[in-house]
Amino acid sequence: MAPLIDKVTKYATAVVNGEVKCGQLHRLACQRHLDDLKKQNTKDFPYYWDPKAAMRVISYAETLTVAEGTEPKQVKLIPSQIFDIGCTFGWKKTVNGCRRFRRRYKSLARQNGKTFENGILGTYIGGFSGYRHGKLFTVATKKRQARLAWEEMAKFITIDPDLNDLFAVKDYKSLIVAMETECTIEALSREAGLDDGFRAIFASIDELHQHQDNKAYKAIYNGTRALPETLVSMITTRGKMLNSFCKEMDDYAIKVLKGLTSADDFFIDIYCLDPDDDIWDEKNWIKANPFLCLDKEKMATLRQDARTARDMGGMDLADFLCKSLNMWVK
Repeated sequence: MAPLIDKVTKYATAVVNGEVKCGQLHRLACQRHLDDLKKQNTKDFPYYWDPKAAMRVISYAETLTVAEGTEPKQVKLIPSQIFDIGCTFGWKKTVNGCRRFRRRYKSLARQNGKTFENGILGTYIGGFSGYRHGKLFTVATKKRQARLAWEEMAKFITIDPDLNDLFAVKDYKSLIVAMETECTIEALSREAGLDDGFRAIFASIDELHQHQDNKAYKAIYNGTRALPETLVSMITTRGKMLNSFCKEMDDYAIKVLKGLTSADDFFIDIYCLDPDDDIWDEKNWIKANPFLCLDKEKMATLRQDARTARDMGGMDLADFLCKSLNMWVK
């Protein structure tokens, strides 16, 4: 009897086999996982795949409750989220069993759950990773933006009686305290004095395309070097500044996915249309919108937005291409 394949690997296999409609860059992220499985625990690749570790965080995510909306509902991850979250936590270092990935870059169109996903990662690391007295941050150029991921975490906690016993939410301080681990989760921003010296076991850096330079990223990442495990999770929709840190990071991430350079500590997934795709063919939109396009009502709204953008042109068209199709727009 053949061994059961874990959910992450099963999804990656389906993508690579052409069973899932997606863009080339997401397919390369899945291919990278499958290629790494073949060379795990070798001299040149001292990492191994731990499917149980991947399933622990996936199972945790699906115990959470979505507070926003007309009524609470349980989190149900879509397959691509299972892949991204599972990959991030399932790969370990052979030498000590610590997580392989210290950096994470995920790019997709707006309203597809990227901030929501970082909220899952933050509460899991803060409360259940086993690390004590750690510092976690949500980071953006402005405090209001930095609070978005922080608020996702707060909503998970306040709606759930079990998490309410494990975390204390201090909204007036933009601070969450994990009672058992004594880890803290705090919202930080460039405008509020973000500077060097932050030793973060987790940092959510939101909307990277809004960052004019790499100072916020470096302030966080440079402080993590002495930590055995960390996760600097960069999330963004592509933007309109081609001369920007986000574009540089995006270009570098694509090189890693294409095998043009190596970065074994860097998890990457980019959801976007391919260069030759017809942008008006709605069958292609799922490549940038893996969540929105699964819902008929949300898809209808996206269809109407596309019609308006095509008819108006100009800035509205540029906005649609960028925010709804995750394309770089000059």
